[in-house]
Amino acid sequence: MLTSPHPRLLPWTEALLPAWEALNRDPLVAQWLGGAMDDARSRATFDRVVSGLADNGWGVWAVLDEAGEAVGAAGLHRLDGEFGVEGVEAIWRLRTGAVGRGLVSGVMPSLLADGFSRLPIDEIVAFTARSNVRSQAVMQRLGFSRDAGRDFDHPGLALDHPLRPHVMYCLARSQEGQDR
Repeated sequence: MLTSPHPRLLPWTEALLPAWEALNRDPLVAQWLGGAMDDARSRATFDRVVSGLADNGWGVWAVLDEAGEAVGAAGLHRLDGEFGVEGVEAIWRLRTGAVGRGLVSGVMPSLLADGFSRLPIDEIVAFTARSNVRSQAVMQRLGFSRDAGRDFDHPGLALDHPLRPHVMYCLARSQEGQDR
């Protein structure tokens, strides 16, 4: 049985597919992903998230709001060299209306601690477009440190795309759990 590392997290199930699709179509989310996901891509990513959690016991979870509605996603994702980065990435997305209510800051410490306890890793990374200052502020609140030497240009975006420049943040195992 899959056990959630936090009471506001649930594994994604078929019943939550509409919430996943709504998240990936939300204009607030889409602006940082280079556009809304079409149904086929949203379904493919949903299937990967569901199987990842089932196979590994860790991954990307549904984030529940105070009313128990799935309003976002948060978790850890294994990078396999995509974007020129390897390791484990902390990720999150929240629908419009759920941003700014402390949901990500509330669940991510448990997810980070769970990742460090399960995985033989020395760090967890997080990255975003240079212009996404809200996400960078969350990274800083979670204890991530900027690693400007590892900033990169998103290889899937055009050279002149405004989201192409990305910034890298890192959380070392020794930092995890401190001052949060």
